[in-house]
Amino acid sequence: MSGCVFYVLSQELTVKTKVTEKGKWERELEVEVPAERIEAAVARAVKDYQRRLEIPGFRKGKVPLTLVERRYGEAIRQSVISEKLPELMGEAAQTENLVPVAPPRITKLDYQPGQPLSFTATLDIWPEVQVESYDQLKAARLVHTVSDEEIDRQLHELRERHATEEQVDRPLEKGDVLIADLQRLDEAGLPIVGERYEERYFIIGSENVPSPQFEEVLLGIRAGEDRQVYFSYRDDLPDKELAGRQERFGVQARQVRQRTLPALDDEFAKTVGEPFQTLAELRQHLGQQLQRQWDYLARQRLRSDLVSELIKKNPFDLPASLVDNYLESLHRRDHDHQHHDHDHQHEHNHDHQHEHSEEERTFAMRRLKTFLLIEGLRKQTGIEVSDDEFETFLQRRAEEHSLDLETIKRSPRLDDLRQELLEDKVYDFLAQRAEFEEQAV
Repeated sequence: MSGCVFYVLSQELTVKTKVTEKGKWERELEVEVPAERIEAAVARAVKDYQRRLEIPGFRKGKVPLTLVERRYGEAIRQSVISEKLPELMGEAAQTENLVPVAPPRITKLDYQPGQPLSFTATLDIWPEVQVESYDQLKAARLVHTVSDEEIDRQLHELRERHATEEQVDRPLEKGDVLIADLQRLDEAGLPIVGERYEERYFIIGSENVPSPQFEEVLLGIRAGEDRQVYFSYRDDLPDKELAGRQERFGVQARQVRQRTLPALDDEFAKTVGEPFQTLAELRQHLGQQLQRQWDYLARQRLRSDLVSELIKKNPFDLPASLVDNYLESLHRRDHDHQHHDHDHQHEHNHDHQHEHSEEERTFAMRRLKTFLLIEGLRKQTGIEVSDDEFETFLQRRAEEHSLDLETIKRSPRLDDLRQELLEDKVYDFLAQRAEFEEQAV
């Protein structure tokens, strides 16, 4: 019977640690690693290097270990220590029950061959917050009744999306579609190289267009006609660089299309979705959908008020490294999303430290304090989610999104959904004790 060898880290080979409290959340961690652990790792690295090493006069893998050690031993040792430091740091932090909020900072490192490795690191730990004064928090309860006008606007948007188009041989009118090529011009009216945009699609007369002036200048244009247009973008655009800016373009009309909206009747309701047989059913569905949106906004406002009150009644500071690490993670996430949508031209900026604004830091601190307070209150009150509660929650979520329950259970976000329900229960706990002021919206 072949034997199996199990390697067990003996008590003599575990790291020795000492923790010193340097601040409310800052800790200094002194670590000593037995020489045997480092030497064993170095020996393995030397042998691995020997197998790959080629030196004139020796076959590959046949260079004497003594020669490898003499020539490359110091470099190999430094490499082994650098590679093992994160592992040793994690082991030491776990030994002392420390949970770092960011990678620890090595402030001192001492090692001599055959001697224990010792190093000192400073780290910030996750704050543990004792939540107080969470009864009778003041919060607004938003109240809204969906009006017929809101439903009418939704129906109009649906009709716009289901409109048909037909190419026509006449001047462009309000409500038509224009297909055109655009060429950006300089102040002298000359084309700017690389600033040509072909087959652009415009619905003339749409609400909230970036520049009503641009559309007004184009009214009356026919297919095949060229025009130079001078216009300004609206001053209230969210894009501050674009808002109010003046532009010059050469416009070559390709097509004018007439848009026709479908009649608002039962037949239209049937084309929108399979469950609807009448316009009344569609209106009822839109009303319920709008009410859910308003209810969601009311819940978000309630939670925002409760959190604001909790933060005000439970002031505490956050480790700077926690805020920095959180902001950097958001920046990396945003960069990754943009990376999927754009070329690799900005990849060289990925590793550079991002400069965060005061607004970003304020946002991060509120998010982190919210998490710590809600999680702290959950632990204090013993709030948990039972399997039956989670099953009911998943069934409701499946019905809301017209999904199969088993599909949701196989989702990689299953743990996130459980956390969502857990937070819901904490907010419900707070809401049951809160003082509400109703606000009609």
